[in-house]
Amino acid sequence: MPTASPVLTSKFRDIVARVGSVLREQRKIDAQRMLQRYRHLLASPHETLSLNEIISVSREKDTSGNAHGSDACERAAGQPKFERA
Repeated sequence: MPTASPVLTSKFRDIVARVGSVLREQRKIDAQRMLQRYRHLLASPHETLSLNEIISVSREKDTSGNAHGSDACERAAGQPKFERA
């Protein structure tokens, strides 16, 4: 099978390099447009709670109650943990 001439090979590589360059530039333009379009979603609002505040609020909630509204800690020591229906 005959090989391609060096001239054709260099032209092909030049074309591939140009196409690659154009694609990189277009991706850069698209990225800048996306940043401009969705900048409001990326900006951090000033009134948001910090992670420490969220954790302290979640600890204040009573999460130990069961479906009947009783607290598991208030259960008598002699009462079984699981009751049959």
